[in-house]
Formats: sequence, C-alpha cells, structure tokens
Amino acid sequence: MDLSYKNFFYFSLIISSLSVATSFFFEYYYNLTPCKICLVQRYMWILISVISFIVLFRVASKKMISLITLIAYFLLSLIALYHTAIELGFINNIFSCTTTSGLEATSIEQLSDIIMNTENNDCAFPKFSFFGITFSNLSFIASTILLIFNLQVTKKILCNNYEA
Repeated sequence: MDLSYKNFFYFSLIISSLSVATSFFFEYYYNLTPCKICLVQRYMWILISVISFIVLFRVASKKMISLITLIAYFLLSLIALYHTAIELGFINNIFSCTTTSGLEATSIEQLSDIIMNTENNDCAFPKFSFFGITFSNLSFIASTILLIFNLQVTKKILCNNYEA
C-alpha cells in the first residue's frame, strides 16, 4: 500500500480522534474510570491528534514531524503492549495504580469506609472487554498499524523518494 504524507496524517487524525472520543465516551457514559496507564495512553493519542491536525492545516518540516510521530507511535505501542502484558498477567506492574493505601485510617470503621468507597483502578483488571479484546489491546493494535504506516512514510521522506 502506497501511503502519502497527507493521507497518513488524515488517517492518523481519524484514528487518534476516534480513540480519544471513545475513551471519553466510555469514561463518562458508562462511568468507567481509567487507570493511570490508560490515561498515559489517552494523553499520547491526544498528542498525536494535535500533531496530525496541525500537519494537515500548516506546512511543517516533513522530516521532523514524521520522526516526532514515529517516536510517539513507538512509545504508544510500547505503553499499550506493557498494559496488555499486565492485563494478561505476563508481568507485574512496576507503577502504582492505586490512589490511597488506607494508612491514614485511625480506626477499623474508617479503614472499612476507605475500602468500600475506593474504586478499583488497578491496571491488571480491565474494566471492559469485547470478545476478549480490551481497550489496551485495541490501542496496541491501532498504534502498531499506524507505526508501520508512519515508518513507510518516514522512509520515503528520508530517502527523498517522497512525492508531493
């Protein structure tokens, strides 16, 4: 598939905007609070959306923008892969996904209230799954596909084989 610079960023803008809109929809409509790693992925998708939008409406250095988005997609793919591995139980999370520990409780009743009123935001337990595919799985698939397309576009630009 031969993908042009502009078409890649149109496609990137659509996919990244759809990812962000879907995450906000599920957060606010279905009340699914994202874990910390989900939030990092969301911020990366927002960054990519902004970059894609700017590229489509403003002429920028093609080499620099291609390399920046290449790095962004690579990092996003790594984060999504890390999150997927945590959800599947292949690795343990090295970052804390919990908000309070309950150590500030001075009585059994306070500790019980903290436990009962704390939402489970553990990154190891996905809150939504469709046919066994979680949001982190979808993020990994989408970011990896876009990373491959970005590699193709970047290769054309760096090898001076790019046609306007």
